[in-house]
Amino acid sequence: MYKKIGLFLVLFLVVFTGKAYGEERTVTNSEELQEALASNEELTVIQLKRGEYAGTFTINHPVHLIGEEGVVLLGPESGNVLTIEADDVTVEGLQIEGSGSQNAGIYVKGNRASIHQTILKNVFHGIYAKDSYGHRIENNVITSFNEDHKHNGFGIYLVKAPNSIVNHNFIYDTQDGIYVSYSNYCEVRSNQMIRTRYGVHTMDSKTVLIAQNEVRESVNGMMIMQSNEISIIENVFYLNTKIDGAGIFIFDTFDSKISSNIMKANFKGIVIENAKRNTFEFNTFLGNNVGMELGSTSDDNTIYLNNFYHNTRQIISDKDNKNLFSRDNYGNYFDDHGSLNLNNDDLVDFAYKSGDVFYNMTSEEPYLNIFYQSPAVELWNKIEQYTPMPTQSFVIDEVPLVKPAPVHWSKGETKTGILENPTFDVIQILCFLIILAGSLFILIKLGRERREV
Repeated sequence: MYKKIGLFLVLFLVVFTGKAYGEERTVTNSEELQEALASNEELTVIQLKRGEYAGTFTINHPVHLIGEEGVVLLGPESGNVLTIEADDVTVEGLQIEGSGSQNAGIYVKGNRASIHQTILKNVFHGIYAKDSYGHRIENNVITSFNEDHKHNGFGIYLVKAPNSIVNHNFIYDTQDGIYVSYSNYCEVRSNQMIRTRYGVHTMDSKTVLIAQNEVRESVNGMMIMQSNEISIIENVFYLNTKIDGAGIFIFDTFDSKISSNIMKANFKGIVIENAKRNTFEFNTFLGNNVGMELGSTSDDNTIYLNNFYHNTRQIISDKDNKNLFSRDNYGNYFDDHGSLNLNNDDLVDFAYKSGDVFYNMTSEEPYLNIFYQSPAVELWNKIEQYTPMPTQSFVIDEVPLVKPAPVHWSKGETKTGILENPTFDVIQILCFLIILAGSLFILIKLGRERREV
C-alpha cells in the first residue's frame, strides 16, 4: 500500500513539475536558436553558448533567453534584431547589434517583458516597447549607430507602454536617452545618460517618477512636454551647455513636483514655458549661465527653499507671469544677496529682487543680446535688486533665506548647502561698528600727534 502511494507521488511530481518548469535547451548557433524559438515544446529557458548568432529572431512564447558572456545577436542591418511578441519574456546577458535604419535592437509587443544586463549597439532604437505594459528594463548599456551618416534613435522608447520600470541603465550617443510617450505610471530611476539630445523625454504622460538620474553633455538633460503629475526628484544635470539648452526644460506641464535636483554648469538650470501649478523646492542651481528662467504663460507655480549659487543670472521671468516665491514664510537662498539679519531669524531683512529688464527687452528685440553681460546691463540689474524705488522687477522674493536650505537625499544625507554666505547678526554688526570706530579714533589721534610733532 505504501509503495503504491510513494510511486503515485513520484509520478505526480514528475508530471506536474515538468509542466510547471518546462524544459531547458542550450543552443550554439543561429539555426539551433531559430529552431528553439519556433519549437512547440514548452521551453522555459534557452541558454545561448558563446558565439555570434546572425539573423533576426522572434519570441512567440514565454521564455527566459539567457546568454553566456560573449554572445552576440548580429542583425542584417534591416528590421528589428529581436522581436518579443509573447508575454512574460525575459532577455538577459546578450549583446545585440545591426538593426535597420529605423528599427530597434529589441522590439517589444508582448506584456511584462524583462530585459536586463544586455548591451545594445549599432542600432537605431535600443529597446522599443509599444502597445504593451508592465516592463522592467534594467542594467543595460545602450548606444545607437556609430556612423556619422546615420541618424540615431532613442535608447529606450516607451509608446503606450504604461506601468513600466526603467532603472540603472547606461545610455550614450543617442537622440533621446529615455523617451516616455503616452505611457502613464512609469518609473525612470538611477540611469546615466551622456551626449544625448534629451536625457529623459516625456510626452503626453501622467504620473511618471523620474528620480536619481544623471544627465550630462546633452542639449536638455530632461524635456518634459504636455505631461501632468510628473515627479522629478534627486537628479543631477551637469554640463548641458548647448545654446538654449537646459538641465530641465518643462513645457506645457502641470501639477508636477520638481524637488532636490542639482543643476550645475549648464547653459540654463531650469526653463519653464506654459507650465502651471508646479512646485519647485530644495533644488540647487550652481554655476549656470541662467539659474532658472520662467518663460511666458507660466503662472501659479510655487518656488521656494531652492539654493542659487554663482549663476550669471540667478532667476528671471517673463513680465506677465504671476508665481509664488515663498511658502509658509520661507523663500529661497541667493548667494549674491546680502545677509543682513538684525532679528537673528532665518530670513534676510530685505527682499530679493531679480527684475532683469534686459531679459524682457531681448525677447522683443533680439539684437540687444550683443550687450549681454555688459557692465551697463549688470549695473542696472544690481540697482533694481538693492534699491527700494519702484522698478519693473518680475521676481520678488519677500522672504529670502539667510542660509542655504537643507537638501535631503533618499540615502539619508542632509546637505546644508555647497557655499554659504556669512550671517551677520546684531552682535556681529555691533562688533564691526566698535572696531571701525576704534580704528578711526586711532587714525585721527595718530594724525594729530604727527601734526604736533
